[in-house]
Amino acid sequence: MSETPEEIAGRIQHTEVRPTADQERIEELCEECIEYGFDGAMIQACWVPLAKERLEGTDVTVCSAVGFPMGGDRPLSKAGAIRDVIAAGAEEVDVMPNIGFVKSGRDDEVRREMNLLVEASGDATIKAMLELGALTDDEAERIVDMAVDAGFDYVKNSSGWGEGGKATVERIEFLRERVPDDVRVKASGGIKTLEGANELVDAGAVLLGASSGVEIVTGGTGDGEY
Repeated sequence: MSETPEEIAGRIQHTEVRPTADQERIEELCEECIEYGFDGAMIQACWVPLAKERLEGTDVTVCSAVGFPMGGDRPLSKAGAIRDVIAAGAEEVDVMPNIGFVKSGRDDEVRREMNLLVEASGDATIKAMLELGALTDDEAERIVDMAVDAGFDYVKNSSGWGEGGKATVERIEFLRERVPDDVRVKASGGIKTLEGANELVDAGAVLLGASSGVEIVTGGTGDGEY
């Protein structure tokens, strides 16, 4: 059964992570989150204090990303960044594991990193950006299993940038079928219409990461990059 625009809005983490986004755009994003009832504002770490101030007293969650969009930062750097952005006011953190290590079969190092990142998140919600579009079937199965074992709250098909690819029904169904019920699924990348958002929710996504949130819920043409 299709959800209404208002119901879908409550699943959208309205996203603005372009390096060129300025303060005016971040303030506008926060206002859009309040106006349309979006679940969260997904922004770069530098804007978290501003978003926390702007969204104080609302139901909008302040979200940020670490190890993005490459995933190759050293584990201690990622862990420190997670702690720092949470201290600045982020309630949810999306983090990218080392995809190159997964593709190299260096799974022990990936497991250690994932465990460290989950530990660093404390009581905050943490999501693993898995870049499924860049992985073989075997690599995808391995990284999902490692994320579950490490204790991530969410698995996410893609950062929405680079080689991670778009959210597809097939990728979301794969994640939903692979993880236990207590691990949730976030869809991200190329979500631009209400119809497309509903298809991903039907496939098992709880949250939707999109820069076209306003267009999705108002019936406009989504032209966001991710």
